[in-house]
Amino acid sequence: MLKIAVVVIIAIFIGGGLVLREIGQSPSADELKKYESLPYFKNGEFQSPQKLVYDFDNVRNGPASWFRFVKKSPFAPKKELPMKKLSASDFSQPASDFALYWLGHSTGMLELSGNRILFDPVFGNAAPVPFMVPRYGPAPIKAKDLPHIDLVVITHNHYDHLERKTVQQLKNSHFVVPLGVGAALRGWGIKDKNITELGWGDEFDQNGIKIVAEPAVHYSSRGLGDRNKTLWNSYVVQSSGKNIYWSGDSGYGVHFEQIGKKYGNFDFAAVEIDGWNTGWPNTHMFPKEVIKAATELQAKQLLPLHWAVFDLALHPWHESIDMLLEENKNTGIKILTPMMGEKIDDRNLPTVQWWKNE
Repeated sequence: MLKIAVVVIIAIFIGGGLVLREIGQSPSADELKKYESLPYFKNGEFQSPQKLVYDFDNVRNGPASWFRFVKKSPFAPKKELPMKKLSASDFSQPASDFALYWLGHSTGMLELSGNRILFDPVFGNAAPVPFMVPRYGPAPIKAKDLPHIDLVVITHNHYDHLERKTVQQLKNSHFVVPLGVGAALRGWGIKDKNITELGWGDEFDQNGIKIVAEPAVHYSSRGLGDRNKTLWNSYVVQSSGKNIYWSGDSGYGVHFEQIGKKYGNFDFAAVEIDGWNTGWPNTHMFPKEVIKAATELQAKQLLPLHWAVFDLALHPWHESIDMLLEENKNTGIKILTPMMGEKIDDRNLPTVQWWKNE
């Protein structure tokens, strides 16, 4: 019995250590003091532009339980989704002036002015342990098969947007991240010179690429006690005459209209469409709000993000995209619906409803 007890204790310590490694480091007290002068930092935490609302007695298809994340979702696809499988040889060298690949959920690869930019790269599951929050299926490319990446842009530190293994495989890239997220990256071995942290309104300019961090209605957390110790951003990306918006996760808010007035006339906006629920009504956007946001952003084209990979909100996997298209019938916004891995460029703007064959 003693031997069994020792083995169990050792397993707990090892398992706990592995989980802590995935969680990553939070900003220190001294780092947090640097943010005290910011108008959106108060009482040791970053503040959402709108207070987040929770109504757990009104969860659609609830009640919500953490236990649902350890098994296959009843809302998942019944078979593997169609996608364009990719390898490093599928990408031009150097990168083109403009191309875009949606790699599933919120992961996207943007080629712009000969640079290759990777947004929120996640190729595994969305939790600090391997069996929780499983994917519906594999990504169209493995992280180890990615071509050279110049910039990695992170919107916030949730597990479906920030993945340790991928970060470490991209250690030679430059990371553009929200305030405070650099602490986790440095703990995972990324050199400080390869990290730029941005607050709302801050700019990054390199190799003809301009990235401006803007607000979102959301929150941050990777473990117990670190809620809102790091910031969450949306981004404006400009280069080669292209004007692009990348929303990250956000509930609907006045920031969309403000960003639209400030930068306006976006060639396309990549915006989250999934994750909504009446139990957390302004942590993510309902499809109707996505169309309103895209209109206020003055976006010509809309690329839906944050869907078709994880069940995070208790609704059928393609319900959000179906609702989005229905809501968009009376607008002039073109909704791009590529398969995962399918190339988007000025000659190929996919709108096929490929999920209808599932």
